[in-house]
Amino acid sequence: MAPVEGAKTPFVVQARELAATVLYRLEGAKTTLDQLLADTDPQISKLGRADRALFHALVYGILRHRSLLDTIIDQHVRRSSRKMDPLIRVILRLGVYQLKFMDRIPPSAAVHTSVELAKRVNKKWATGFVNGLLRSVARSDRPASLPDPLQDPAAFLAGAYSFPQWLVRRWLNRWGFDFSDALCQAINQIPPVTIRTNTLKTSRSALLAAIEAGATGLEPCRHSPDGIHVTSVIRPMDQWRAFHDGGFQVQSEAAQMVSLFLGPKPGQRVWDTCAGLGTKTAHLAQLMENRGQLLATDRHPGKLNRLQAEMSRLGIGIVTNRTLDLLSAPADWNIGLFDRILLDAPCSGLGVLQRNPDGKWNTTMADIRSNQKRQLALIDKVARHLKPDGILVYAVCSMEPEENEEVIQGFLQNHPEFDIFRPKPPSTIDRPLLLSPDGFLVTSPHPHKLDGFFAAAVKRQPPLRPSI
Repeated sequence: MAPVEGAKTPFVVQARELAATVLYRLEGAKTTLDQLLADTDPQISKLGRADRALFHALVYGILRHRSLLDTIIDQHVRRSSRKMDPLIRVILRLGVYQLKFMDRIPPSAAVHTSVELAKRVNKKWATGFVNGLLRSVARSDRPASLPDPLQDPAAFLAGAYSFPQWLVRRWLNRWGFDFSDALCQAINQIPPVTIRTNTLKTSRSALLAAIEAGATGLEPCRHSPDGIHVTSVIRPMDQWRAFHDGGFQVQSEAAQMVSLFLGPKPGQRVWDTCAGLGTKTAHLAQLMENRGQLLATDRHPGKLNRLQAEMSRLGIGIVTNRTLDLLSAPADWNIGLFDRILLDAPCSGLGVLQRNPDGKWNTTMADIRSNQKRQLALIDKVARHLKPDGILVYAVCSMEPEENEEVIQGFLQNHPEFDIFRPKPPSTIDRPLLLSPDGFLVTSPHPHKLDGFFAAAVKRQPPLRPSI
């Protein structure tokens, strides 16, 4: 769907139209919300501050509560919303979300702008239907009809908090009803923006002072010694002087702990195997005090170009990058051996649904199984480049055992020369809370109020010396 050219409507409708465009394109597409937002950034950047906030609130809110919105819609129509025109369904979700979740928008405005939106996207035939249904929802105080939690707890949680039933059933089997209920609620909360101080340039206390005019609700992170939570941004972060000076990067607190878990030292040779845009790469360089050798690899050269630009902004000079497909390339890549290796492996992303709520709707059980096969292949290949006594950290933003403990168990069964290593992370990390009895880093939206991450460190044992 493309916006209608030349139409004259209030500016506020443009934010809703852009939100409808993104949500519509996301359904059934083999892409992610992050990618769509990047593609749409030129249009988003033209919105005013208030309308940009409205756009993001609508997109993320509807993805967080999508199935509950459909339940409400279904209570006011004769046939299921699944049989509706997909674009009209998106417009109705926009209207219902504003009516039920956004107190500052008058019901009349929610209804009127939804009707206008239907006109703008060439669905004028549906304006009467949209108007009547949303007016009915606005008049009704009837709560959404949900299954009995005692009779069908999975259906109840899935309906109340908008999660796929297959995922809720897994959590119920693993953790029971009370924990799963609290986890679903926690995931649906809007997380703070978190930044990591670039200690090569400044300190956390100095950064806090430097950015206080550009944000509100600043709070040092509990576990990361360099992290800062930001509740609200007054000016876009890329307009802050501290950003242009290379004083920080945006990075969640749980992600920061992965690099701390690896603990690279100055002067070492380190490999960030799936570097992406380089957020963890920069943190590793920070911990190395910009001394040593740091190789960043990724299969997408475009990401590595952006990574190198980011290293320049941050004043990091020890990173070299190389395009490398870890699954298709030969075992010998002529890259030598490393003291430390970080494998931040591709995964389901089910631990970061707070930030990527589209993952609720585009991930399947089959994805988890195929991910495990790929993760085992990746760790097998990269481990060959670890020095004796070297440390490798395997990390994923997932709470699912197939992508976590089972990968490590499978790797150790095939590699007796490796053992679990128990790092000693900074004292700021609450070890009893976040480190499992097996020595793994395990974080969760509930009860930790962190993204759901898993990290395990393994150490290559030196070869046995022959007895004399």
